[in-house]
Order: sequence, then structure tokens, then C-alpha cells
Amino acid sequence: MNTKILESIGLTRNQSEVYLSLLKLSSATAQQIINESGMHRSRVYDSLDKLQEQGLVSFVVKNFKKYFQAAPPSKLYSFLDEKRQALKKVISELEGLEGMKREEINACVYKGKEGLKTIHTEMLKLNRGEKICVLGAKALIYSELEYYIPHFERDRVKRGIKWKLLWDTENAKEKANGLKLMEGKVLPKGFESKGVVNIFGNKVAIVLWEEKYPSGFMISNKDISDSFRKWFDLIWKTAKK
Repeated sequence: MNTKILESIGLTRNQSEVYLSLLKLSSATAQQIINESGMHRSRVYDSLDKLQEQGLVSFVVKNFKKYFQAAPPSKLYSFLDEKRQALKKVISELEGLEGMKREEINACVYKGKEGLKTIHTEMLKLNRGEKICVLGAKALIYSELEYYIPHFERDRVKRGIKWKLLWDTENAKEKANGLKLMEGKVLPKGFESKGVVNIFGNKVAIVLWEEKYPSGFMISNKDISDSFRKWFDLIWKTAKK
């Protein structure tokens, strides 16, 4: 008989070979098991010890010799039940380990205006009421993506997704007058830059505007997005309306 079935329930190959040999022999000495199985002496003895611990083999002494016997195959049900009970004792601990796993960091680079559209399309996957936090908002997308943005804005408002914006300058803020579901503040003078940080869901998209040609780097990781959101909130508290 193939040992694979016994191996699948937790026995090693050697233990399976010894157990099957004993079923055939009914009652046998270690030497008889060695002859039947063709296994090395030390492996047979090691397997017999383990099988006895598992309750699958017992022995009697006759004429100063040990005669081993295999437990009935139905004992394998009990063997499995014992394993199940042992697992129940540690299952809560194992479930606790699940929370310790770390989310992988995924990152993508996007080039040009089409790349920027891709980033904004990801924003539309947010749940209703969630916010897109933007640090260093410049309102350039309204002129550089003039045909795409109206559609984006329509879908954003329809989905109830909010803007929370820290504008680079007063001028940038004025360009976006009339936006719905938006609240904004202006950064202090001297803090304008070529970079924009977009924080939404579990993503952070960092966009660099060079002569109105954008390059974007988007990171997907909850821990990172939560960190950026905390920093954004800190700056928000210090900025004036």
C-alpha cells in the first residue's frame, strides 16, 4: 500500500512503512519489521518509539523479547482527533499571529498627463465620504487636464468623495473656486514647491511638476498612507484658512 495517505494525516514516511509492516505481520519483533520493511535498523527503532508515543503501536514481552503490534486502523481516527484538539489549543494564538503580518509595499511610477489621469482614476475607487488630502495643491490639473478633470469632478461629487486641500498659494486656491465637497487652506509664504502629495485610501501619490510635465510615484501601503495623513493633519492645524 502506498504510504502517501498515512503521510497526509501526519505520519512520516518511515513511520508509515513501519505501521503498514506491522499490520501485515500482526505481531513481530523489531528484526522481523526490519526484514519486512527493508529499512535501516535505527530508522525502524526511531519510528517504533514515535508510533508508541502516538498510540499507534504497542508491545508485549514474550520469552524476553519485545513483540510489537499495530493499533487497529480505526485508531487513526483518534490520532486525527488528538491532533485536532491540540490545534484548538493554539488556534487563538495562531490567529493572533495573522495580525502581525505586514502589508507589502507596492509602488508604481507614472509619466506624463496620462499617468496623472491613472492616479486620479484610483482616487475614484474611494468609498463615499472618504477624503483626498492634497499637500501643495497647485490647481495645475485644471488647466493641464482641462478635458479630463470635468468628468473626474462629476464622478467624484457623485461618489461623495471630498477634497481636503493645502494650497501652495492664494492664486492656486482662486483657480479652484467653486469646487464642491472641498475644504482648503493656504500654506504659509515660502512653502510653495514643484511637488504635490496626494493621500487617499491606502495610497500616497507624489507628483512632481516640471514645466507642466508631471511625473508621479504612487505607493500602496496602509502604514505609509496613515503616516502621511498624520503629517498632513499636523500641517493642516497650523495653516490659516
